[in-house]
Amino acid sequence: MILISFILGGAWRICEYKAWLSLSDYKVDAQGPAQEKRLWDVFPARSFYFWPWLYFKDANNIKSFLERDMPVSVQMQSLGWGKYRTVMRWLTPWIKVAWKGRVWCISKEGRMWDISEMPIYASQVKGPVWVLDNYNKNNNKAEAEVDDNFEVPTGVFKSPIETYKIDKFLNEYQAYDWFSLVDRVIMSRRAGMDLFKIRLALNNQVFEILIQGDKYAGQDLGAAVNDILKKLALEGGNHVIDATYEGKILLRALNKTEGE
Repeated sequence: MILISFILGGAWRICEYKAWLSLSDYKVDAQGPAQEKRLWDVFPARSFYFWPWLYFKDANNIKSFLERDMPVSVQMQSLGWGKYRTVMRWLTPWIKVAWKGRVWCISKEGRMWDISEMPIYASQVKGPVWVLDNYNKNNNKAEAEVDDNFEVPTGVFKSPIETYKIDKFLNEYQAYDWFSLVDRVIMSRRAGMDLFKIRLALNNQVFEILIQGDKYAGQDLGAAVNDILKKLALEGGNHVIDATYEGKILLRALNKTEGE
């Protein structure tokens, strides 16, 4: 370790006079001035004068910092001797999640950030808010890192929420016309299975749809809900469509407390 430090220190001193290991070509491929400015804010001057610093250390540090600081993906690419390129792309917001008293964006890559800290992304997310605040309290198998004692990081970080369940649910139901009316989906647990409580409004009526596990195949239930909503819209009133029973769907009136 001492020898390596000595060699690098010597090379650095030589470069100060000869500049034979300076960064000869550096390209930035960014999606806007905000990305490029932030890159230059943190780009270390030493890497211009001695590009091996960029190759061995600074490139990883730059990538890690920017991906924590902004909802971006960063690629640091070596293009040959003394040549480098940085590619920056905005993450695409996928879903909005209400969790731990705040609303978050989550990207398809599983990266997560607080909407209030970056409000420009809120309008880009289509679809309902997923309410998960009570999910872990009802899930005995919840991972330790998402329990009530978990200290939420700042900036952009890997989502500790199991988004594959949300992805599976969306693949089964979001293609139906009624799903575009959904404004909220509450995830909880019942009898050891995931319970999805969906809220939507149609023609001044409020509907709550309860879906659990594999009691119904997604395509069968999605089509059945379509038909039921059309019929109930003609009758008036607020309703619960309960599909948490094997092979059957129960209908009942939705009281005021449930609809809030």
